[in-house]
Amino acid sequence: MDRNALILIVDDNTHNLKVVGSLLKNENYRTAFSRSGEETLKYLNDNKPDLILLDIMMPGMDGIQTCKKIKEIEIYREIPIIFITALTETDYLIKAFQAGGVDYITKPIFKEEVVARVKVHIRLKRTMDKLANMSITDEMTGVYNRRFAFQVLEKQINIAVREKQDFILCYIDIDNLKKINDTFGHSSGDLLITTVVEALKNNIRVYDYLFRMGGDEFMLLFLNTTMEKADNLVKRLNKELKSTKIQGIPVDFSFGFTQFDHSQTIEPDKLISLADENMYLDKVKKKKEESGKE
Repeated sequence: MDRNALILIVDDNTHNLKVVGSLLKNENYRTAFSRSGEETLKYLNDNKPDLILLDIMMPGMDGIQTCKKIKEIEIYREIPIIFITALTETDYLIKAFQAGGVDYITKPIFKEEVVARVKVHIRLKRTMDKLANMSITDEMTGVYNRRFAFQVLEKQINIAVREKQDFILCYIDIDNLKKINDTFGHSSGDLLITTVVEALKNNIRVYDYLFRMGGDEFMLLFLNTTMEKADNLVKRLNKELKSTKIQGIPVDFSFGFTQFDHSQTIEPDKLISLADENMYLDKVKKKKEESGKE
């Protein structure tokens, strides 16, 4: 429902935050607040609003600079940003649109105008998201598909090189899927897949990515983290899932990591292959351990 959308309001003036926040709450929108560009970027580390109302004139990082920074982050690029400003000069407004803004509201603000513009852009975003998701998501699980994985990786490599930041890939293969499908049918196999997917979705951060690469194969893209943290997360999830059983068979998966080094040149498919190879080594190791127990 559009009225349940989360609106982030950014303004260095506390009075303005209260006024805009109050009128949106009266329309049953959820609201969050930020008083600077820097605070906004920090907020976006763990949250993804449906729309941002952004003041242009702020000390430090102004609204136009903040908008540019937001649009550089892939997962936030499609969030509509409406500028709120007392400025009416054409040059400022052109810069606002060039930075990625979709609309602007001039001060002093009028309730009817704010509500109308927010409503239009939320609905437009919902429609565009629905169409976009049909082409980039896996129909069964709802996570991103293989084709989109290559698109994201190509862009992320460029960003990582420019920003001199590494990132981590984890390739995952669900164990026992063939056995469950052959023995208990595909409905049980589907349950195995969705059980693993839901566990992964519920534990990764909002700006990390989960892709279905095919059948029982998935890939995680971790941004702004260390190999140790990513490894600990996946190992903990794997351990927790082993306590769950499908038709009496423990839920389990094999996994392998690779880290992108921003100082080296590598294509997305090669990067994926390295993670896949490490996953295969993990699977071989597990089989040897199981054979040794028999």
